[in-house]
Amino acid sequence: MTDATNPGAADSLSVQVQGGRGEPERLFVLSRVRDRGAVAVREFRLSDGDTAGPLEYTSRASDLLATFERAHRERRRLSEDMYSIRNWLGS
Repeated sequence: MTDATNPGAADSLSVQVQGGRGEPERLFVLSRVRDRGAVAVREFRLSDGDTAGPLEYTSRASDLLATFERAHRERRRLSEDMYSIRNWLGS
C-alpha cells in the first residue's frame, strides 16, 4: 500500500473503486502529478472475464478527483481515504 501523506514513499498510488449502477469495479494506478496537473493513469476494470488489459491514459488531477469524490458521495468503497487521494492529487 502506498502512503500519500509521505511524498517520498512511492511513485504511484493505487485506488480501487467499487462498481456501481452498471459500472465495473476499477483499479486506478496513478503517477505523481506532473506539469499542468497531468497524471498518468493505468486503469484496470475488474469484472469477471475481462481480459482486455489496462487502459493507459493521461488525465487532469481535477478530473480524477471528481471521479473519486463522486464515488465517495455515492457511498462506494474506495481503497484509500479521500484525504490521502486529495493529498496525492495536490488538492
